[in-house]
Amino acid sequence: MKINSNENYLSLVITALDELIAPEVNSAAAKTAVEMMKTTLNELRKRESGAVDILQICIADGRTILEGMHAVIGDTAPIFNDISHEKHFESLSIEHQQLTTKLSAASKTLSAEYRGEKTAGLLRRVAEWELSYYTNTAALKVADVLEFENPRQPLTKSALQDFINNLDEHVGAPVQLDKFESLMGGFGKQTFLCSYKSADGSNRELVVRKSDPMPIMLHGSCLLDNEHALLCALPHDYPAPKPLAYAAQWQNVDADFYIMERSAGEVPGAFLHGMNKEMPEEVFLDLAEMLGQLHSVPLSTFRDYAEKYDAPNILQGTVADSYRANLAGWAGYIQEQEHLPSPYLIWIMNWLETNLPEDTRAPVLVHGDFNIHNVLVSEGRISAILDWECAGFGAAEQDLAYIRPHISQHIDWQKFLNHYLAHGGREPDEAMMNYGMVYAALRTNLAGNKATLNLQQGRNRDLRYSMVELGFTPSFMNLALNSAKG
Repeated sequence: MKINSNENYLSLVITALDELIAPEVNSAAAKTAVEMMKTTLNELRKRESGAVDILQICIADGRTILEGMHAVIGDTAPIFNDISHEKHFESLSIEHQQLTTKLSAASKTLSAEYRGEKTAGLLRRVAEWELSYYTNTAALKVADVLEFENPRQPLTKSALQDFINNLDEHVGAPVQLDKFESLMGGFGKQTFLCSYKSADGSNRELVVRKSDPMPIMLHGSCLLDNEHALLCALPHDYPAPKPLAYAAQWQNVDADFYIMERSAGEVPGAFLHGMNKEMPEEVFLDLAEMLGQLHSVPLSTFRDYAEKYDAPNILQGTVADSYRANLAGWAGYIQEQEHLPSPYLIWIMNWLETNLPEDTRAPVLVHGDFNIHNVLVSEGRISAILDWECAGFGAAEQDLAYIRPHISQHIDWQKFLNHYLAHGGREPDEAMMNYGMVYAALRTNLAGNKATLNLQQGRNRDLRYSMVELGFTPSFMNLALNSAKG
């Protein structure tokens, strides 16, 4: 897969400084620091492009001046290395430093021992030479960042307020949003929090789940309407978000969204960075209980959902049938959608197709990203399971394999598993555990590949997506390769 360039990363950081950090900075000192950071980062951008050519020209000019100085002094001019093919800025800067030292020594000799118009001209010329690199790089323009124009606009407070007031419960009794803010979250969707005063004076908080204008995945429950339908199909007493209304092509908003009541609690950790703080054992046992409950939901619950969004007969088949259908879907998706070339993706598809166990059990609904970074914890207990965009039908082991490395860092895995089994879970098969982990990595690395392509093509300028290459992609590549050993 093509690696992101330094230029791309630097421009992303500058964009984040401009759009996210600068508006939040208040003190004069901090504002000045932000501007100095942007200036420094733009200098680094120049060093990735035109500054190399400027430095080569500068060195060539400096060598000519040095030869002229030695001609006056009567010394033999030094022999120079050929740098015509050198394109590495650091190597050229060392050459420039060494040349500066030689020019300084020659200037000192000329100034002390020689007089006349020619000497004065050489001394002025070398002074202008030392300045020339700075003036030429200052005049160098960094390339405009490639960015795709979207005729539609990001979600605004006004557009969201109009949508809420268009719902039946608010017709004739409009509300005024007093809060609308973006929340940091996962990489597949955008999340916002809003609040307003209800007619009875109570404060109501809603969460908005919105598709990116340039999604990193356009398959299965990664599609917003698919995810929304799945949440609506889940049993009402299962602790998952409860959608209230779906906005399809609302006004001029750049992507669909849906709203739901805000659940109590906070996310206790992130996938790559672990827990924000230690959680009581009850939280992990809650995870086991809720995973067991999920895997025991009768397949008939999802009949209408599967008919519309999945293969109609997937609920009548086996686990092996589910994964064969899923892999065929992914293969078609890879053919249809542009991705960066990746030998790894060819390997993982081949391994999954070749090593699929003939599991004759009925499939279950798999969350696909069931872990501590996708839950809310309130007063020491789990209040909601979030982010269902990776869900589908398959083996329970897919969720179990995905969560085991994290759970094992906090409580005994067998204790977790026993609690899971006591609440409807399925006894795991170790062969399917390995297969499930590799399958989970397929979806993540496909999404990462597309996210990186979007950055490189200018379709997305969100700094969060730099973390795909710098964290998620290597982590899941490694997980799959280790699980596929033997």
